[in-house]
Order: sequence, then structure tokens, then C-alpha cells
Amino acid sequence: MASTVWQVGCAAAALGAGVFLVDRALLWMERRGWVYYRRRKGLSSIGADFLQEVSPGAQAAKRGLEQERVRKNVRPAEEPPVHVDLDAGVVRIRRTGTGEERPG
Repeated sequence: MASTVWQVGCAAAALGAGVFLVDRALLWMERRGWVYYRRRKGLSSIGADFLQEVSPGAQAAKRGLEQERVRKNVRPAEEPPVHVDLDAGVVRIRRTGTGEERPG
């Protein structure tokens, strides 16, 4: 009876040590980039797109981001803040926000 308990205890200790060593080896391989073991990558673009299509809140956020991107790309027509006339020898710099021009 005592030897059976001893054998079971040794087997459990050996199994625990083996699991620990395999875990450490896999973490070492993950740091080297060979496997992807414990730390998870972010969702792939396919997975992220799928989740966005399923969730209505995500769809609204996606539309808002697209609208913001379009708004930033479309700017009203305005003159550049610096005007250089080499023939007349004049440089005009408009201060942003004030609309004033200064001859230079």
C-alpha cells in the first residue's frame, strides 16, 4: 500500500515537472518566433470584419471613422498661406486664423 502511494506521488510529480518543462520550452520557442503558443495575436482582418458586421455598434463606429476620413481629405478651396512673387520681389505671409497679410 505504501509503495503504491509512493508510485502515484512520483508519477504525479514527474507529470507536473514534464508539463512545466514543455510549457517553458514552448514559451522559449514562442520568443524566438517559431510557434505561437500562449500569447494570442489580435484578430485577423477577416475575423475583425466579421465581428464588425455582426455588431450594430461596430457598424456605426466604422461608418463614423469613414466619414471622418472623408471629411479630413476634403478641404475647402483656399489660398496657400505663403505667396511669393519673384518678379515684384514681394512675399506675402498670411497668418493662419486671422486672414491678415503682411508684405515682406
